[in-house]
Amino acid sequence: MLRLLLLISAMHTLTAIAAVHPFENLSGLKRFDKSATLPQQASKLTNQFDIKGVKVGDNVLAQAIQLDAQGGELGRIRGGYRSDKIQFDFTQAYKDTSLNQKLALYFNKDSGFINRINIKYLLKDSYFDIAPIKQQTFNAAVLKYGAPLTMDDAYSMSKQKGNLSLERFINGLLENNTVSPTALAYLREKNISRSAKLVKDEEGYALMHTGFDRCYLWQKDTFNQVLSFCFFDKSGANVNGRGIELDLYNFEIADLIAETPTPNTPLPLTL
Repeated sequence: MLRLLLLISAMHTLTAIAAVHPFENLSGLKRFDKSATLPQQASKLTNQFDIKGVKVGDNVLAQAIQLDAQGGELGRIRGGYRSDKIQFDFTQAYKDTSLNQKLALYFNKDSGFINRINIKYLLKDSYFDIAPIKQQTFNAAVLKYGAPLTMDDAYSMSKQKGNLSLERFINGLLENNTVSPTALAYLREKNISRSAKLVKDEEGYALMHTGFDRCYLWQKDTFNQVLSFCFFDKSGANVNGRGIELDLYNFEIADLIAETPTPNTPLPLTL
């Protein structure tokens, strides 16, 4: 009877060990609890954008395990045991080269909740034309997220007409809407020169010119949630090397993450 009990106990121990994913023992991730979630108010924020099923506010350890199951290869963990970014690589054959998707998850180093998601599409051999990949990816984005910001949307939100510099758009947006400070900071960061502007493309979408980048934008709740789709103009240098980049923010949830106390946060000293 005793041997049977010992055998059952050993089997339970082995099952528990098997249930532990290797990422749970990595120095850059093991401080997090994969079952941890944001407070209840975060769950009320519906209709969130995602990239590969990952949303801002998700648990980085839980999502890392899911991305591993999808075939992603874990790359560099930035910051060591106080990490704040991890990257996954997804590689697939493309013509006579390969297409690499580099997915980066940025997260709060204390709580492990994701506050930004970025993915880049790059061809291994940059002399291959990235344009077909850009069009396929853009079509997939429209199918998944709907149409991006149009010029009609931009005029309506900003109450502006005619040529729409990014500065005029931001000022008009502020005069006619309630814009969160973090969303405003994001837009101002894109306004890097006087030439930054929104231009109507052939489909009527608003194409943002910011430096060498050309970007389409998906947004919700007056830019509280924003997804950008950026690339170099075809006349620019190193278009293929730049690749295609999608960047996802949800400022309302990011602010909530920053305000949420965590077990790893030291208690304030008292005298």
